[in-house]
Amino acid sequence: MYQSERADAIIKILKKYHYVTVDFLVEQICYSPATIRRDLTFLEKQGVVKRSYGGVEIKDDNYTPFRFRQHSMKKEKNSIAHFAASLVKDGDTVFIDGSTSAQFLGHFLEQKKDLTVVTNNMILGIQLKEYGINTYVTGGYISEMPGILAGEITNKTYGMFHADIMFFSTIGFDKNNVYENSETYYQHHQKMFENSSVRVYLCGSNKIGKQGRLVNCAIDELDYVVSDNEIDEEIKNLHPNTKFVCVGN
Repeated sequence: MYQSERADAIIKILKKYHYVTVDFLVEQICYSPATIRRDLTFLEKQGVVKRSYGGVEIKDDNYTPFRFRQHSMKKEKNSIAHFAASLVKDGDTVFIDGSTSAQFLGHFLEQKKDLTVVTNNMILGIQLKEYGINTYVTGGYISEMPGILAGEITNKTYGMFHADIMFFSTIGFDKNNVYENSETYYQHHQKMFENSSVRVYLCGSNKIGKQGRLVNCAIDELDYVVSDNEIDEEIKNLHPNTKFVCVGN
């Protein structure tokens, strides 16, 4: 079993029991204590679990591994990405984060000319390079399989560029703020904000009204919110300088 598979198994157990001991995980997953501790360190760095002496608890019951998120709401994410790509102009430099929503942008950028894309998603980077797009993958440690990169190297790479437009997604937003649960991804988004002119938030309907541990940004800091669901008029009225786009039928 690969580490990513063990991590998924640990998360599934923690969602059921909320708090367990290392010995319990060893018994359930049938790997050595040293291996399980390494897996817990990996998950702790992502901000998914909180460790205490002899045990561990899940920090976010709503956390779902990346490869599962890839297959959820595919039609909606595709529609969101289709519109989002229309905001990209020939010759632009583009930041794309490691969210599954942003990954759908890939094939909609194929016809753009003279683009430069910077992303922490290795799979997306390979796809864009095959289209002949000038692509930089940030580097960093692999935080989520199959190829999402994170950490200080990722931040430094985003800091080396200025983007005409950035695309990102998070756990959710309410009427005032966009939220994130991962401190690492929060730091990546802050670096992208510092170095981009236009900020586009990609928001599936499952994210509306959903809060997290960290305030990623205020909605007023966004140029666009693109969703498959109509955003409440109250939110629109509170943020007249942000464009809310519904791509749903």
